[in-house]
Amino acid sequence: TKLILLDSLLQENEFVKCQDCKQIKSVISSGKNRLLDGEHKQDVPITCISDPEGSRIGSGGATLNILKILSQKYKEEFFKWKIMIIHSGGHSKRLPSHSCSGKIFSPLPILPTKGGPYQMLDLKLAIYLPFLSTMEPGIFITASDDIEVFSINEIKRKRNSDGVTALAHPSSLKIGTGHGVYVLDCQTSGSPSTTEIRACQEVLQKPTVALMKERGATVRDAKGIEQVYSDSAFWFTSSVSKKLLQFYSEVEPLQNELCVYGDFLTFLGSKEDKYYVSQLQRAKQTRANELKLKLCSFLDQVPLDILLLNRSKFYHLGTMQEYLNGLTNDENLRTELNLHSRVRCRLLSAEDGDTVDRIEGVILNSAIHASSIVHRNTVVEYSLIKGKVIMHPQTILSSVVVDRTLDIPGGFLYHTVPIREEGDERYVTVVFGVKDDIKSEMKGDCQNGKGKLSLWSGKLFPAAKTMEESFLLTIKLVKIFDLGEKMDVNLADYRFYSMEDLVRLKDCDAILSYRKHVTQLSSSAE
Repeated sequence: TKLILLDSLLQENEFVKCQDCKQIKSVISSGKNRLLDGEHKQDVPITCISDPEGSRIGSGGATLNILKILSQKYKEEFFKWKIMIIHSGGHSKRLPSHSCSGKIFSPLPILPTKGGPYQMLDLKLAIYLPFLSTMEPGIFITASDDIEVFSINEIKRKRNSDGVTALAHPSSLKIGTGHGVYVLDCQTSGSPSTTEIRACQEVLQKPTVALMKERGATVRDAKGIEQVYSDSAFWFTSSVSKKLLQFYSEVEPLQNELCVYGDFLTFLGSKEDKYYVSQLQRAKQTRANELKLKLCSFLDQVPLDILLLNRSKFYHLGTMQEYLNGLTNDENLRTELNLHSRVRCRLLSAEDGDTVDRIEGVILNSAIHASSIVHRNTVVEYSLIKGKVIMHPQTILSSVVVDRTLDIPGGFLYHTVPIREEGDERYVTVVFGVKDDIKSEMKGDCQNGKGKLSLWSGKLFPAAKTMEESFLLTIKLVKIFDLGEKMDVNLADYRFYSMEDLVRLKDCDAILSYRKHVTQLSSSAE
């Protein structure tokens, strides 16, 4: 999905670009609920924009499609607005508890002062608000699973009134190997200024340490430690939007993917011999490479300025382990964002009179039995736990209902999804090891006919009639197959689904209704 926020002096609009109608419906309903909570202006309309049917077009192709639709609808007014596009990163396969609702609507353990509960969208809007004053009319691009924290005295104006401006963060060479890295003019570091504007020579995408050094990307901080400036969000002016629209008009419909980071940015910079471009030119000329080189011809004269945030950090929460570590263990992130361990948490009375509080971890928008024993390296979100549970390290409970005393095996993510198929409503609880590679594929006999199997596409999870039954059934299967307990379940009695199936069959109305119910319950006095 993409969430697009338009800001102008005359009006504000929210556009939601989604991959399927069910997700559109979910996001629209979420938006309406948020408006009722008073978190946005009451007159903000919401519109949906879908990817064109056919081949996957990537974040770059989706951005081009959005530009086309908005420019056609709003004509010249479109080029006067400041627009934010938030890329969701597909189906959130590495953090499947957010696959059905969208990462941009994932909850965060920030104590609400009004409205709430706060979500990633609220944080994104707050973080990027300071940049609106320096941004010209155009497009602001960011992802939905990263967080940038920074300390700034002022945001200096960019060198050029036109082109692309990108935020950059001081990072270790190791971090640089997994991100975009900027090669800057006047490579110095350790400046007392919290922000600087520098011209960029080129952009390296996930380079090796050797390549960073070879291309001149490394700098030394005030202590003499070698580092690089890595990427995060960026924005471009309306003149660049017009160039991209001209390019799109000549190549649509797209048959290949384009990445808004890996392709758009790597064509920019003052160097004549850009590494990425030279690699494309030397490679075999496939249709995909020809498309990228054509895009390069539209962008190679566009100036790229880098806004260095010298006192900043970049956090990524897009995987199960990153999510667990960021919310429970990373003291820097917890301090910088003022994260709490209990937000909208209601303790349900213990019938046995046990008053000892042994609940650690992060409990978010949930009600939990007061006698429960919860390890500090756990996250519980949108869950209703009526019986005493024991939760072990590295566990995520998301949208589950527990109605009895239970020892929950650790090291897993558990997430219950309501589905509707041919008018029949069922619940499926998925379970994944927090270290599992859900995207990894292997050859084999696949029920969906694709010839490849993965944890995402494998029909591994049984459906049940209630949320309570669904969760208990999945726990039993974990104990049978992972812990070797005796089989006491007749698997032939159940229909099994894949996570891929659940994204397609999810009941968005039921998801939103349950979330609203458990949030109200966890917010009320006992």
